[in-house]
This record gives sequence, structure tokens and C-alpha cells, in this order.
Amino acid sequence: MIRRTILSVIAVAIAIATALLSSRAPTIGAAEIGAFGFEPGELVADFDYRDVDGGKGSLASLLDGKEALVVVMRVAECPVSLRYGHRLAELEERYAERGVRFIYLDVSSQDTETEVREDIEKFGFDAPYVLDPGGELAASLQPRVSSEVFVIDAKRTLRYRGAVDDQYGITFSNPKIRNHYLSDALDAVLHGNDVAVASTEASGCYLETEEVGVPARELTYYNRIGRILDQNCVSCHRAGGVGPMALDSYEQAYGFSGMIEFMVGEGLMPPWYANPEHGEWSNDRSLSERDKRDLLTWIEAGAPEGDPSLVWEPRALTPGWQLGYEPDEVITIPQPEQVPAEGVLEYRHVYVKTDWPEDRWVTAAEIVPTAPQVTHHVIVYLEGPDDERRGGWLTGYAPGTPPNEWPKGVGKRIPAGSWLMFELHYTTNGEEAVDNTRLGLVFADEKPGSEVMMAAVTTDEFEIPPHTANHEVIAEMEFEGSGEILSLLPHMHLRGKAFRFEMDRADGTSEVILDVPRYDFNWQLDYKPLETLRVKAGDRLRGRAWYDNSEANPSNPDPSVAVRYGEQSFEEMMFGFFEFVADPGYGQTDQEQQ
Repeated sequence: MIRRTILSVIAVAIAIATALLSSRAPTIGAAEIGAFGFEPGELVADFDYRDVDGGKGSLASLLDGKEALVVVMRVAECPVSLRYGHRLAELEERYAERGVRFIYLDVSSQDTETEVREDIEKFGFDAPYVLDPGGELAASLQPRVSSEVFVIDAKRTLRYRGAVDDQYGITFSNPKIRNHYLSDALDAVLHGNDVAVASTEASGCYLETEEVGVPARELTYYNRIGRILDQNCVSCHRAGGVGPMALDSYEQAYGFSGMIEFMVGEGLMPPWYANPEHGEWSNDRSLSERDKRDLLTWIEAGAPEGDPSLVWEPRALTPGWQLGYEPDEVITIPQPEQVPAEGVLEYRHVYVKTDWPEDRWVTAAEIVPTAPQVTHHVIVYLEGPDDERRGGWLTGYAPGTPPNEWPKGVGKRIPAGSWLMFELHYTTNGEEAVDNTRLGLVFADEKPGSEVMMAAVTTDEFEIPPHTANHEVIAEMEFEGSGEILSLLPHMHLRGKAFRFEMDRADGTSEVILDVPRYDFNWQLDYKPLETLRVKAGDRLRGRAWYDNSEANPSNPDPSVAVRYGEQSFEEMMFGFFEFVADPGYGQTDQEQQ
């Protein structure tokens, strides 16, 4: 039960922090997936309320005929709540005509009805305002701070929880808003899209909370499990998806419940291999412990269906695209590629000439082979048929690779009139196949502020001895200037066992920035840091790769041979790819920059 705010504890801290408000940097950002007990994607339990004016209703009634509901945690005495008062009233008014309702829950046992009425009058709130000093109504949402907001869609699914924006907090006050989290979430819900940032860590007066869980209820497909599958599995496991079976209906989930139990129980699905002791990742695909427990408990209980009226609004996913929407332009290789049933195939290179009269900036890209069962990889380069040197890397595909989607203000440039070279590598599997690979591109409306580049720590000078279970290969590089690493992607072949990225800083410190203790060639995953990963001139990035060339490796083509660098999957590679945005003047001396 939520009992009271810790206003007495933080009073001194607030007084000190006030002097710093104009200069402190914000601490609000995308929250780690699984950081909260109640997560986006879950069904919100209905509750009845009585507001301070005596009006009665329920969460379900607030959503009746509406597109979304915003539940606002409120503490009248909290300085962060006060700072957000006018903004919340303005958002309430702005979104009312678009079918969005608000409700305010004051969860402080110290606030009186008089103080609540003063709060309403001061800021002009029009929505129901409820005193909830015991936290009974708020309990199912498990709020953390007084300024936290929750966006619930028409099907009572939580779509966003966290901060209103990133301007105000207990220890900071920024001159302007950089991220409009609440309005971005509402716009996404109203347009039928996924919420890009579904959880943030709000800053405000912390709520003292006893251990409290979501109200107990039977786990069924419609009240819980289907939402877990929709959030974590259906982007691949659907008609036209890359997964081997669809999991977007009760019948499918029930029929494959045994397979789900095995793959989830063994940690094989969803695919995610980063060691949680080193780094946090914005694209973490792993199930939270609560989701995993509920899914396995549901299967053990016989996979009950539940009440179909509790169905959610499925994610808006365009068939054939993991992006979830149709790209701005789709480029298909000119002729289908015939893949024989047997044999070792050399790389194939297919050139496509663009006809754009101006430079294009790409903010997202996805490669979709039509024969993924035989496609080892596809890389698209900016390279013409007469170029003597390989051009820039645009995007790539390998089994398990998600689409490339770059942050706001970042993109890749395709010069006007460029050639695109598709490097196609197929591996035979005993059956003939035909592939007609497509490239989907999403363009920026205007030139981004920064260009993203692909680089790698790599070496081709290694030999893995036969019958060796843990052979290490190391490659490293030194940065010539400052910048930001956007993502990391280890790449090896069938003998790949583990991979680690390490950073030796110019100041003498060292850290592990990504550890993949169980590498799986079938899933070429990139890892996007949750926190900004900056580098400076003199920092050294090291990749450590380990290979299992022993009989104990079930994927090993031949443990009796020494293995060297090569393009085929029965040979090996050592690449520690990373996407990088260089600061202006990268690699130049101070004199050159002047």
C-alpha cells in the first residue's frame, strides 16, 4: 500500500537543489526494460473512484468512447508537481478534442481536500481529481514518484509510464524541453503506432511504498499472456514475419505452448545474449522476470483462454516488414537469384542505380530476403560497378538482424545518382530456392545534424587450431577524436563462442562495454546502449572473440581442421562492428580545426 510521500526526508534536499536548478543536467531518460513492476503492454485493472466533487466513475467509464486515458500521480505539496501543473492542464485541454481523458490521483496522506481544491483552482484542472491517500487506486500501476504519468489505451492496455517531459525534476530545471515523452506517447497511440519510448524514469517526490503487487487474478491469454506475446514475439511470429510460426492468436499460442515453454524456459527466445552485468540496452529483447514467470505459469496451468472481451489493440505491423510500417521507398534486386540445392556459393554482387535528383538522408533501413532459409547475409554498399574500392556501408542483414533505425537528428547520406551494390551470400540447405531481396528505406524530411558511420575492430590474421575449445582472437583500434557509439554488433561464424567489447580510456581507466558470453551465429544482434557511450581521442576499443573448434560444438563443420579467415560460414571471421557518430573536426589537430 502506498502510505505517504517522503516530503519530510527530502525537504532539506529540495532547499539545496533549488539553488542548482538552472544549471543541472536532466537525469530523465528511457528506462531499462523491466525496471518497473508494472510495465507497458499490460492490462490495467479497472477501479471505481469518487472525486473531490463527489462525482463517481470507473477507469472503464473514463475510457468509454475515448481513445486514451492519462492517469497523473499528484502531490499538491511537491515542487515538481507544482512545476508541471500548468503544463498538465494545457495538455489536458489540447488532447480533449482528440478523444483523450485525464484523471488526477493524489496519493499523499498529507494532502487535505482543501489543498487539493487549491491545486485545481490554481492550475485549472478540469478532469476528475481523486484523493487516494491509501494508494488503493494507484496500487495496480505501482507509481514511483509524484509526477509520474500513465497512458492507457482504449483496450485498457498500459502504453507509457514515466515523465511528462525532461525539463523539470527534483535537482534540475532545463531552459527548454528536449523530449516530449507524454505528448509523443499520446500522438503514437492516437495514430495507431507503437510508442517509441514506452518507459522513462520520472523525477519527483518519491512515494514510500510497501511491497505491493498487481491485484491477484487468474492468468489467461486475454488478460495477460496475449499482451506479452504481442509486445515481445509477434513482430517476428506472424503471417509474413520471419518467425517459423504465427503466435498472434489464442489458437496458435495454445497449439505451440509446448514449444514456447521450452524456448522461453531455456532462455533461447526472445533472442538476447548480453551479459546484464555490463551495460544496459535500449533495444533489450529479453523478457522481464515477471513476464517470463507469468508465461510459464500460464502454460503449466493448461494455457486458459479467458475473457475475449479483454482483447487488446494489436500492434500496427505491416506484413513483411519488421519496421512495423511501409518504408518510403522499396528497392528490389533486378532479377531473382537462383540458389541451388547443394554446393558452396561465391558472393554475388548486384548493382542498382538510383535516380534521385538530390541527396537523400536515410533514417531507417531494412533488408528483407524472400528466401531467408538460404540467405547467409546481405550487405548494401554505396558502390558502383566501376568503383575500384568498396564504398560506404549502408545497411546489412544476417539471421536475426533487426532493422536499422537511427535516433532523431542522425542519418546516413546517399548522394544523388548513387549506385547501390547488394552483396548477396547464400548457403545451400539441400533444397533449391529463389530469392528476391528487397531493401526498404525511410527518408528524413530534412538533413539530419549528424551522419552515422559503420566501423569495426577486426583482424583476418588468425588461425584456430583443430580440436580447440576456447581459442581467443583479439583486435583493437584507437579513436583519433571524440564522438558517440550508437550500437555494437559482434560477428563470427559457426565456431563463434563468445565476444566482448572492452574500452581502455585515455585517462587510464578500463571497462567492459558489452559482454556476449553465449554467441549464437543464428542471431546477429546489435546492442544499442541505453546511456550515451562517448569516446575521446586516445581511447582504445578492443574486441575479444573466442572460438570453439572442438567436437563439443554441435555447429562445428569439421573440428579436425585448422580454421582461418574466410567468407564462407565453414571458415571464420572476427568483426566487432559499431555504428559511430564523429564530432565535428574528428581526427584533426587543434591547429587544423582553427
